[in-house]
Amino acid sequence: MCPPSPALAGNREIAATLTRIARLLWLRGDSSYRILAYEKAAEALAEYPGSVAQLALQGELRTLPGVGNAIERAVTEYVRTGRVSLLDELQEDYPEGIVELLALPGLGPRKVRALWENLRVGDVPGLLEACRAGQVAAIPGMGPRTQERLLAAAEAAMTNSALHATRWLLGTADPPAERLLQALRGMPSVQVADIAGSIRRRSSTVKDINLTAASDSENEVFAAFAALPDVALVERPVAGVLVAATHTGIPVDLRISPPTSYGNLLQYRTGSTEHNAALYKHAQLHGFTVLQQATEPQLVGKTIQPFAFVREEGVYRYLGFDWIPPELRDDKGELEAAREGHLPQLVTRRDLRGDMHVHSVWSDGKATIAEMALAARERGLGYICICDHTRSLAVARGLDADRLLQQRAEIDVVNRQLGDDGPLVLAGCELDILADGTLDLPDDVLAGLDFVVASIHTSLTQPRKQIMRRLTAAMRNPHVDAIGHPTGRLLLRRPAYDVDIDQLLTLAAETGTALEINSSFERLDLPGRIAREGAKLGIRFIISSDAHNPGGFDLLDYGVGEARRGWLEPRHILNTLPWRDWRKRKI
Repeated sequence: MCPPSPALAGNREIAATLTRIARLLWLRGDSSYRILAYEKAAEALAEYPGSVAQLALQGELRTLPGVGNAIERAVTEYVRTGRVSLLDELQEDYPEGIVELLALPGLGPRKVRALWENLRVGDVPGLLEACRAGQVAAIPGMGPRTQERLLAAAEAAMTNSALHATRWLLGTADPPAERLLQALRGMPSVQVADIAGSIRRRSSTVKDINLTAASDSENEVFAAFAALPDVALVERPVAGVLVAATHTGIPVDLRISPPTSYGNLLQYRTGSTEHNAALYKHAQLHGFTVLQQATEPQLVGKTIQPFAFVREEGVYRYLGFDWIPPELRDDKGELEAAREGHLPQLVTRRDLRGDMHVHSVWSDGKATIAEMALAARERGLGYICICDHTRSLAVARGLDADRLLQQRAEIDVVNRQLGDDGPLVLAGCELDILADGTLDLPDDVLAGLDFVVASIHTSLTQPRKQIMRRLTAAMRNPHVDAIGHPTGRLLLRRPAYDVDIDQLLTLAAETGTALEINSSFERLDLPGRIAREGAKLGIRFIISSDAHNPGGFDLLDYGVGEARRGWLEPRHILNTLPWRDWRKRKI
């Protein structure tokens, strides 16, 4: 057996301390260089897979990118004492909760100072109360519209802070889960291992990392697992279960069963709770007894002999079902479809022929068009569309008509250089849908592009009527081919804007406008549950990476996962086709 791990400050806790310092420096009006140094260090430490605290104690923090003398001193002091002298100094003039205000959209240091000096508002609940009382509008330089926006931001923050305490982005949990899985599979006493739970179901957010393994040497596996570099805070394992956490703070649950019943374990630990409840209810209705065990339920028939399966397919087959892909296991009709042999042939990453939403250094991307094209080639894509931001999004260096023409000339050069090996590079744009419902570029400019993705990036708190007026104007424009990230959500950070989903889907069906499934794991927008309803109306979709650098193409896996959760097949996804087969607008 492995003993509980000694408690050291976790990476997430250390990173949060550096972020807090950065925000208080910002509030104080310190140099942007110093603020950025703390922010970058916080990002690097939060993502580091090993123990930052151990590095600090060993004097090796400077081996990490972005860690200089000041950062090293602050982290080491925090690890040793639980405090940072600089943070104590910065917090003398403001209450503890004031840094959370700086994270809200529309609030910078000047407004936060004004809220504190005029109303003694020093945290998000205080801002919420002041907005509801109408006090914020009376502060010089703010007014009713600012108060309305801050009220919406505070309400969203209160909701998301509670959610974020218990959930993680899928893309945040995936890398450590994969490392832990590979480590398990490399252990001599493990016959097979898998990721289970909500990660396997490709849920957009998860509460932990679920792992399963088949082994006859449970204690040996637990001891080896507890010693892995990614693992911290191990609880004493009991009855086939080990609970731990990564150094980044993500809870880990490892279950082990004998190889003969591993299929039962994997099926049960994949979930979801609703799916399993429906499955075992079906079993009971057909004469089975379900016995709850430490790691998974056991199915017992009239012979009082448990039914054990090496593979989870055996569990489904024995109960009269086809094997059900994990993404569908939500008790949303999948059991009926599996019993009748009507499960969808879900889209896979291999089905994607192209990517219709890619950025470059022309706007806020980090690589040239040629570099993005070569990265797409390495990933087997036959075409990409450069869809940089348009002129109104100045913060992203959006393109006007003249710059789009210049970019088209560069695209032509890149296509000649790529030759027959491809991929074909198409000229498009991510067109901003402005607050008043107009589009950011005129029709004659849009008509000259291969593909236009229209998106809402600003005025996200407008009422539903105005949001839908904006989306309607875009979708009825003959030159707009798709709506990007259609609900505007940022997972665990910002809720969707007030969009009428039924009207959105009806408009897409009427106009032939595709809806994007944006693969950024911070968005995963359109959500699969909505895409499923859209597919019933004949709507077509694009799965886009929204890549801003060469590695961004790998995000397509997340978009595919979201599409699979929406029961989508290749026939529903336009970019599973060669470009020549669907280049006509408004399909």
